[in-house]
Amino acid sequence: IIENPKDCTKKLLELINEFSKVAGYKINIQKLSISFLYTKSKQVEFEIENTIPFTLAPPKMKHLGINLTKYVKDLYAENHKNDEQNQRTK
Repeated sequence: IIENPKDCTKKLLELINEFSKVAGYKINIQKLSISFLYTKSKQVEFEIENTIPFTLAPPKMKHLGINLTKYVKDLYAENHKNDEQNQRTK
């Protein structure tokens, strides 16, 4: 998770290249994807999208078994909706 993608992208690419050299793997930058999780502005998203070499991931994504949503307020509902439905059917 990066807080300032416009500022951190260069350093991130350097780290990826360094990891690639150390690990002995070639990392395909074009296949890396990002997701805007907690941005407040479409304008900021548009600017970032046009300045970084990564593709955009869908608005929802799963990480370590947790569905990440674009807005923090939606996290609980997204991850516990099945629990609530199961409780109602019992």
